[in-house]
Amino acid sequence: MEEGAPRQPGLGQQPSEDEKEAIRRAIRKELKIKEGVEKLRRVAIDRRHLGHVQQLLRSSDRRLEQLHGELRELHARVLLPGPGPGQAEPVGLGPRLQAEQPRARHLEALRRQLQVELKVKQGAENMTHTCASGTPKEKKLLAAAQQMLRDSQLKVALLRMKIGSLEASGSPEPGPELLAEELQHRLHVEAAVAEGAKNVVKLLGSRRTQDRKALAEAQAQLQESSQKLDLLRLALEQLLEGLPPAHPLRSRVAQELQTVVPGSPPLSGTLVKPTALTGTLQVRLLGCEQLLTAVPGRSPVAALAGSPSESWLRTRAKQQRGGGELAREVLAVLKVDNHTVGQTGWGQVAEQSWDQTFVIPLERARELEIGVRWRDWRQLCGVAFLRLEDFLDNACHQLSLSLVPQGRLFAQVTFCDPVIERRPRLQRQKRVFSKRRGEDFLRASQMNLSMAAWGRLVMSLLPPCSSPNTISPPKACPQTPTTPRGASNPASPSNFPHKKTPLAEEMKPPPKPPRLYLPQEPTPEETPRIKRPHMEPRTGLRPSPPASPARKPPRLQDFRCLAVLGRGHFGKVLLVQFKGTGKYYAIKALKKQEVLSRDEVESLYCEKRILEAVGRAGHPFLLSLLACFQTSSHACFVTEFVPGGDLMMQIHEDVFPEPQACFYLACVVLGLQFLHEKKIIYRDLKLDNLLLDAQGFLKIADFGLCKE
Repeated sequence: MEEGAPRQPGLGQQPSEDEKEAIRRAIRKELKIKEGVEKLRRVAIDRRHLGHVQQLLRSSDRRLEQLHGELRELHARVLLPGPGPGQAEPVGLGPRLQAEQPRARHLEALRRQLQVELKVKQGAENMTHTCASGTPKEKKLLAAAQQMLRDSQLKVALLRMKIGSLEASGSPEPGPELLAEELQHRLHVEAAVAEGAKNVVKLLGSRRTQDRKALAEAQAQLQESSQKLDLLRLALEQLLEGLPPAHPLRSRVAQELQTVVPGSPPLSGTLVKPTALTGTLQVRLLGCEQLLTAVPGRSPVAALAGSPSESWLRTRAKQQRGGGELAREVLAVLKVDNHTVGQTGWGQVAEQSWDQTFVIPLERARELEIGVRWRDWRQLCGVAFLRLEDFLDNACHQLSLSLVPQGRLFAQVTFCDPVIERRPRLQRQKRVFSKRRGEDFLRASQMNLSMAAWGRLVMSLLPPCSSPNTISPPKACPQTPTTPRGASNPASPSNFPHKKTPLAEEMKPPPKPPRLYLPQEPTPEETPRIKRPHMEPRTGLRPSPPASPARKPPRLQDFRCLAVLGRGHFGKVLLVQFKGTGKYYAIKALKKQEVLSRDEVESLYCEKRILEAVGRAGHPFLLSLLACFQTSSHACFVTEFVPGGDLMMQIHEDVFPEPQACFYLACVVLGLQFLHEKKIIYRDLKLDNLLLDAQGFLKIADFGLCKE
């Protein structure tokens, strides 16, 4: 055999270390080949040559995936030894699974997996100590090692908990108390879902212009939840029939069946929420048998009055009502956390009805649900629920699942490389400036410098103070409408002491920008004529009405504060509702004390001038200023409310596809182009400051660090 090629282990034999080492050598060899191909791709210029390199890279990726799969299979055989001749395959145990093997096999597999995780944890701790202080490359390794350590610690705790629960329980079969509690919990959940779907159907049906797609989805959800409620009630009734007359559970379950109403809160029980896992789930659905043939309360007439989107179902129900024969074909639908991820084809009821395999990538998933449906008006006839944390041992589980309320489902489930839920590596920026200025600045003794050298270094780092613009804020215009005449405002520009210089006297103040005020009570005459209401009329454009009084700037009392959208270095951003019109806005409230203590008054005025310039231009990709006012402790900017959130929140949900990323980049480039044309440098470009509006367009926000 060629050196570096993996050897296939024989059936029924335990894999040796030589076989695993051969696969590892092949993986290392393939990684070197892939590294060389990637270098070729970086320097390739010719398109034909580049296409050949891309083909080599794809084949190398496929080969690496195949080798990693073989290595995982060998590890799984080590963790859970293969059965001997005449023995059945191992069966995954769980509260909803019926075991066909002694639970000692499962305990042994979990203990082996625990030993592996303990070794991984020890290795991660060693790597963390080794890379604690080193080069930037080692710091990246340190972050990866810390993440590996956190994952391993969570996995070890979960495995120990499962081993302890299996050792404490005398039998893997769940008792009637546990079954009743779980069925009651799911009954309450489905009742709440059905009530919500019913409300959505009523809301959408009462509109003049109906959204047919949304209405059909709500009706389908209502129908599915109602069918699940039928099955869960039937399962509870069957559980009651099997209990002895004097059992204390009978009265409680009977009362639950009579009193449960849609939307009622679930009972507080001992059920533990499943752990969120990430990885790849392989599910092979074989077939089913002993299904429920007659569901109480269902008939062809009721099916015809169901969802209008199920046209094939109505046609089938008419045929069944005319011919009198019931369908013998079924299908299975797979859901992960109530999201459909797969569906089999139609097949006869047998142990090999479908024999279809599904590979499902999971991201922070908790539970797998499998529902079986008849191909006629009976529809949903059985459902099974699997907790993903029951398959942490990397083994192939051959399952014979008990359906609720009746039937058996045959499947094989393998969870490849399960990982506990990870925190995203991309984090929000915590702060730019230290909380106490100068506290973290190194002194002369700490830098091993003389006092003269340290003073020269400090003077070279400090900004020059020869320009009057860095000492005093710009002159305040006496006609500024922000503050009424006679009102004392501690943060008004005229109250700040500043020194007049010849250069400052020669500078002419810029023209006064138009001011936008929020209306108290909009008149119907102004609404259809003006897109943005109440722009202050410019002189010379049209004469103002003689009887209209001067509009006052808004105050904080004119708004109703609803929520805090974010917090920054100098204050917070609030979601507010204007009491006069009911419209939503965002208020950026900056603490005056914080601005003064950090000597950022000029930056505050700079941000105001930039926001006013953007508001005058009405640029679609920059956040516009609508109004500004002051309180005794805060300076407030009123801007438009952007409901889509920032890109940092969006990228934590999922990675952007390339066309979407290009679109966002184009919006940013156009916004920065406008700022550069106005001689403005934007110096705080990050995902936190890129907001999405209701139409999906991007707006640049937070001009506090800009420079003119």
